[in-house]
Formats: sequence, C-alpha cells, structure tokens
Amino acid sequence: MRCCVPFFLDMKKILPTILVFLLAACATPGTLKFEPLRIVRDNYGTAHVYADTVFKLFYGYGYAVAQDRLFQMDMARRSTQGQVAEVLGEEYLEFDKQTRSLFSPASIRAQLAALSSKDRDVFLGYAAGMNAWINEVNTRPDSLLPAEFSEFDFKPTKWTDYDVAMIFVGTMVNRFGDYNTELDNARIIGQLSEQHGPRTAAGIFDDLNPRLTDNAPTTIGSDDWQPANPPLDLSEIAATPGPSTQHKHSFGAAFSNCFVLGPDKSEGAEAILVNGPQFGWYVPAYVYSIGLHGAGFNIVGNTPFAYPVILFGHNADIAWGSTWGAGDIVDLFRLQLNPTNPEQYWYQGEYHDFERRETTIRVRDGADQAVIIRRSIHGQVTEYFPENATAYAKSRVWDGKELQTLLAWMHSGRSENSEQWLEYAEQAALNINWYYADRQGNIAYAFVGHYPKRTAQHDNRLPANGDGSQQWQGQIPFRDNPQRINPQSGYIANWNNKPAPGVLNPDEFWYSWSSADRVDYLHKVLGGEQRFTPDEAWEVIERSSYADLYADYFLPLIARAVTDSSNSKLIAVNRLLQSWDGHSRDRDQDGYYDEPQTPLIRAFVQRLLENVLADDLGESFVYFNDTGNPTPGSPTGSGTNLSTGVKTLYEALLGNTRYDYLNGAPADSIVKATLLQVLEELEAKQGTTMRDWRLANAPRPFSNKNFLGVPQTLASAAMDAPLEQNRGTENNMVVLHPDRIEAWEVVPPGQSGFISPDGKPGPHHSDQFDMYNRFARKRVWFYPEDVEKNASSVTVLEPVR
Repeated sequence: MRCCVPFFLDMKKILPTILVFLLAACATPGTLKFEPLRIVRDNYGTAHVYADTVFKLFYGYGYAVAQDRLFQMDMARRSTQGQVAEVLGEEYLEFDKQTRSLFSPASIRAQLAALSSKDRDVFLGYAAGMNAWINEVNTRPDSLLPAEFSEFDFKPTKWTDYDVAMIFVGTMVNRFGDYNTELDNARIIGQLSEQHGPRTAAGIFDDLNPRLTDNAPTTIGSDDWQPANPPLDLSEIAATPGPSTQHKHSFGAAFSNCFVLGPDKSEGAEAILVNGPQFGWYVPAYVYSIGLHGAGFNIVGNTPFAYPVILFGHNADIAWGSTWGAGDIVDLFRLQLNPTNPEQYWYQGEYHDFERRETTIRVRDGADQAVIIRRSIHGQVTEYFPENATAYAKSRVWDGKELQTLLAWMHSGRSENSEQWLEYAEQAALNINWYYADRQGNIAYAFVGHYPKRTAQHDNRLPANGDGSQQWQGQIPFRDNPQRINPQSGYIANWNNKPAPGVLNPDEFWYSWSSADRVDYLHKVLGGEQRFTPDEAWEVIERSSYADLYADYFLPLIARAVTDSSNSKLIAVNRLLQSWDGHSRDRDQDGYYDEPQTPLIRAFVQRLLENVLADDLGESFVYFNDTGNPTPGSPTGSGTNLSTGVKTLYEALLGNTRYDYLNGAPADSIVKATLLQVLEELEAKQGTTMRDWRLANAPRPFSNKNFLGVPQTLASAAMDAPLEQNRGTENNMVVLHPDRIEAWEVVPPGQSGFISPDGKPGPHHSDQFDMYNRFARKRVWFYPEDVEKNASSVTVLEPVR
C-alpha cells in the first residue's frame, strides 16, 4: 500500500485538480464510480471515504480512524474484551474478569462466519485499514506513534474483524442493552420488608419503581398509537423480598434527547431533525465523524467509537437519529445448583451441566490468571455462589443478534423512504428509539427492539425462577412496538421518556416514568403554534441545556402552599421564585449561577426529598437520596434528569402514591415547613438578602478515561468546560429541503485524538471545544462539490486484502 497524496500535506493549490478527477463520475449524489480509494478530509479533519467496493470503503474508514484515534480504539478493544490488565496491570484484573463474563466469543465469531461476503467485508475491510496505518506507524514511530503508547509502554497490535465487531458489542450492546438492577431491587424490597412488613414494602416499591404508569408523558400519544393488548393486569403480582446477595452497583445510564419537526412545525424547510445523544464527555470525543461514499453507501454523520454503523446522520434522501429507549429486554434467572456438583443447575426437572469456557487473563508484571466463564440455557452466568448453591444467569433478548442489530442499523442508512427504514428497524434487537425525516417532509418514530413475552407471574423487576417455570414465551411482534409515521402533533420529541401508552416501565431502580418527566420541557417549547427556522430549532438546545428540570413541578406546589400564608418570608421567597424564568446560567462566567433562585430551588428539593422519604425508606433511602443535579466535583455522568426519588416525592405530594409518605400531614404544610427550613439555612450561610444568594456552578469535565474507567489518552489531556450543560455529548441538526439536505454538528473536543510522540496534540484534537461551549456548530459536508470546496487534504490508497 502506498499513499500517493500524503494526508498531512497542505493541498490547497493542487486539490482542485485532484478532486476534478476524484469527482468526475459524480453526475448526481450517490453515483460515485471509480477504482482508487480516496480519503478527502475537510477543514475540521472529517474524513470522506470514496471507494467502489465495500471492502475498500471500510478499509478507508478504518485507515482514517487509526490515523485519528489509534490509542482510544486500542483501549476500547481491550476494555470490551477484558484485556486491560495485560497492559495496565493487576489494578484491572477484576475489571477484565467481569468483562469476559458479559459475552460469548464463540457466538460473535459464529455470527461473523454466517454473514454474506459483502457484510463480512465491512469488518474485514475496516480491520485491514486499521492495520495498514499501524504498519505505517511501525515504520515511522518517531513521528506517528501516539504518545500514549510510550506513556503506558506498549505497542499497538493488529486488528481482526472480530475486534471490529466487539467494539460495537462492548460499547453499544453491553452498555445500552444490558442495564439490569434486579438484585439491587430485591435487596431494596428486603430492606423495606424488615422495616414495614412484606405487604407494605411491596406497595412502597411499586411507588419507587412502578411496572406500568398511565400518567407519564409519551413521545406518541393515544391518538397515534394504541397498544395491541390491554395493559398488564398487575393485581396478582406483588413485589416480594429477594435474597440478600451482595452485589455491586453497575449503573450509570446514558441519556439522550431528540426532536423532529415536520412541515407544519418547520419554517424554511420540509423537516428538521435535532439530536443530542448524552453518552458522557470524554477526551478524545466519544463519537467520530465520517462520510462514506460508494459501494451502495452515501452517508455522512457521526457515531460512537467509530462504529461501522453511522448512528446520527443522513443520506441523499433521509435523515435519522436515536436515543436510548429504556425498554426492558434483560432478565436475571436465579439458578439452583446441584449441592453435590455445583457445575450443574436445575432446569425442567433435572440437573444440566453449565457450558464452561476457560480463559486466561494476562497481567502485566504479575501472574496470569485463569478464569472460568459459565453459561446456562438462559445465558451468561453473571453471579456464581456455590457456597449457597445459587447462581444467576442473564437472559438478553439480543443474545446472538448483536451483528444482526449492527447491520440492520447500518443498512437503514441506505433507505430511501420510511417503509424501507421500518423494515430495517424490525431487525434491530436493541431497546433504542429511532427517528426519521425525509425531503418530502415525512417524519417517523419507532420504539425499536425485540421484547420478550414473559409468563403472567413473572415480575420483570426481580430475578425470575430459573427452573423453567418462568422461561420466556417468545418475542412480542414488532408490529406491537410503538411506531408512527407523521404523528398528529406534527413533531416528535423524546428525552428517554415513555414511548407510548401501554409500554412496560424500565426495571431499574434508578430510572422510572411518571407524570414528572423532563420531556415536558421539550413538549412545552415545541407544542405551541410556533414554526421553527433551523436557527430557532438549534436554539432549543441551549434553552433546554440550562432549564431547571424541577421548576415546572415544584414552583406551582410552592405557590399553592403559600397562597393563604401571612408569613412575610414565605411571601417574599414565593414572589422571587415565581418571577424566575426557570433557567440556571452563568453569563458572566464568574463560577456561580447568575440566578438567586437556583440555590433556593435546589436546596428546597433536596431537603424536601429528605423530609418526606428518608424516614419511610430507612436503609433503602441511600438508593433514592440524590436529586440528580450536578455539584462542583460531582458532575452528572450523562446529563441531568429527575431522579426516581424526586419523581416519587412529586407523586406523593400530589397524592398519587400507594403509601402515605406525608404521614397524614397536608402537602401544603410540608412544603411551607421545608421552605422555611431552607430559608433559615441559606440565611445562615449567605445573609438575609435573597437576591444576593449564589450557588457555585458545576463545571463539565471531559475525562481522559472512557465510560468504563479505562484510560484512553494521557491524564494531562483531560479538560474542563466552565459549566455543565444538559445537552448531547455531541449535537447535530439535519435540515431537509425538497431538493437538498443540509446538516450541522459539533463534536467536542474535536475529530482527532492524536497526540504526537513529543506530546503535541494534532490540529483537530480540540478545535470544537470552544465551539461546543458557545453552542456554535459547523457544517457537515455531503455533496461532492461541497466536499471539494472545503477539502484540506486527499489520501490515495491501494488496499491490500
């Protein structure tokens, strides 16, 4: 392989000549036909790959990714396969053990082997492109080897198609499709039962983590969607105490928002799609921007960890986006072990042998560790307690469908209309919300995923009996998943809220759907008569980023409680709070929120949560004592949300709970007493002039470690934004016109993660950081003439299979 035009040269003078040849066959978008593989980069470093075969196209993709993110991708590969201790030592041994229990290498390899040659070339080409750049690095390590490899003292190794697949499996499927807190839920019920007795405990748990709610705001309403089956009859299912098994917490969700405006809501466009996936904030960036042109693809956008599938983007006809759907697609099954042979478990009247896989974890500067991974008929064994003759296995509806999901998502980006898009949606097994818009002004939503049919007596919030009596009964048909083309509202809005009426709630103790939901803010902004220009649609990102999520729910309660009060302090504080626009900003960048209402409302909600719930939840209050707001030194993991504790508090104040958390007292009296308590506390700290009260803001760290806590760059590369904004890890907007599509994005801190051997970051390492903090954006180029006009370099490759 030879680079005919080195990527690092200034090509301003010779680019037009090169690109005339490169783009000569482009009579219309999507008709690229030529043999050489070319990578054209724009002035923010985004690579556009042009090729005429799938292998070449993804070879160029892998090559570009390796140039930009080689160390990040190497550590992502190790993080998802349990190979971190090999380079970072014993500190990561337990992490590697846990990681290896999450997946079956044999299953992933079998899925790869079963692919068509074209689909297999996606992974083979990508790996070959990565390896081609690694070969170049090895020939010129003094200039091309990322500094992190020297810092951590190891070298990059070659990639395989399996490695490429595992990036998606480990960072998408095992992150977003594997949330489960059933053991924690069982412990919470056990603690509540000790305090209140089983019956009352079951009612309290139903308040904290309801299986089904009918008062939660939805993305599509009853006018657009009716459940195929009547709502669940929960009267015969009561939450019961579970085992007191010690189990470490493994939560920390990623959240996202998206809204899509149809022609009746858009000004100067047929449709507008705005997406803000909240994966967390990292250096290098969590997502990677790319353009893929040729071999049946004509796509631009960005995607986490440079997946082969572009999660947020558009082609010549349609645009798409996604958010976490939160649907329950995972169950734990409690297994009874054979007391005389703990390598067997009881199922359908007899003992069965576990599938066993012996694997060795290499440990840097330490002894290798042999680990046994077990699997039952239900799935991977995640907890194994032979001393108690008990184990837990995890059934995941996507098990064995990981690559089917990846490829369905990838090929959906080649759709020309909503019908094709929905056909691909049906094939995807993960619990994801999908969004769609096209140049004709059609917009669509689908609650994607394969959801299990559970037995009538299976409470999905708790471990099921693994003896076969509560085994899944098949899969709910996709036609029963909420979906709608052109909803009556004229727009679609989601912030990980309930998709539609009749959908089963999430089973995690830390996530629930109720009448208080942050999506209400988007509905309030978008649901009126206004039509939005693209600039106005983008401004919604800033408005929602600074919105106080509690104001719309608790200010009316305060106003009602204080209405007949003669207390001058209560009257004054209510007047101050009601005059607030409900946003918390730091315009003067002095490190404090500008608004005096911010310290008031945050202290009030925190104290009210403690006053109302702490005594009734007892030991379990530790699970629900956080409001969800960031504080200095304690940022949110993926954005601010109303916590389950706050949602339960709000329902209790409205009188909508099974248990009386107010202990017979009127809600108004509790609100007034708490408000006076908070006033006294704030006066003692900040004086009696309320308008002078301030709260230190919470900066937004961009971590040098990935979401699993594994270093992915130098510690010195970490950075802080001045103020946490409740928005996407990246933000993107696609504006669809009858004759063209325009798109914008901001991907902080930048496209590249490369730090040279002498410690100097590349030019696109952090050139979008300030842009992000200012709510600015850059164009995403798509059409050949635009790519040409904004190109800064061209690389010509001769791929080798």
